[in-house]
Amino acid sequence: MKLFSINSLWTTLRAIIAWPLLVVGLYMLAALIGSLVPANNDWQQPKDGVDIFVETNGVHVSLVLPIAAAGEDLSDLIRPDHLTNRDLYGTHAMIGWGHGRVYRNAQTWDDVKSGDVASAIFGSNYTTLHIYHLINPQPLAHRKLLRVTPKQYRSIMSQIRSTFRLNKNGDSIAHSAYADDNLFYDSNGHYSAINTCNNWTATVLRNAGVRMGIWTPLPGGVMHWF
Repeated sequence: MKLFSINSLWTTLRAIIAWPLLVVGLYMLAALIGSLVPANNDWQQPKDGVDIFVETNGVHVSLVLPIAAAGEDLSDLIRPDHLTNRDLYGTHAMIGWGHGRVYRNAQTWDDVKSGDVASAIFGSNYTTLHIYHLINPQPLAHRKLLRVTPKQYRSIMSQIRSTFRLNKNGDSIAHSAYADDNLFYDSNGHYSAINTCNNWTATVLRNAGVRMGIWTPLPGGVMHWF
């Protein structure tokens, strides 16, 4: 019995290829639109305030914040004794949030595993904060200076605090990372293709009142505002 004709096989293959491409195309279009439509459109940088940075490595967008400023201090969660070398403890912390397995298993794209990618796309509660210690960082091509009011800085810090998942003693849970100057911390939150690492960073800024696209799952959608 003839199971498939050439035409039916070709039709099936086209459907298998076309539907994923359509979904990806619609996702990219929605991401573009979401990144161009601003929230907090009347926001302006204050003349005086707290200087922070928004930094990208081309894949992830992170916030670079003073560990202590405007009456806020994250040193109870990002503690010097978490580091094997306390001399590396920073004046600032570069803070990014994302899918736990992708972050921890893949220092480079070559390390990415297909199972981790699938979990990240379809959603996972296994998330982590990735924190680098920096000492007196300066603006760079991939690190943009952003000034916020003390109130906005406190809002940013409050959101970051709420992202840390704490143990029964109320302490943050640190894990070794790629080098002595950075660590992973257990975190709250659900990662998916809708709520990506980049959208988390943008949401923190947006909730603090900073002008930002209404949905920015990709790094370019965040960075073009600075």
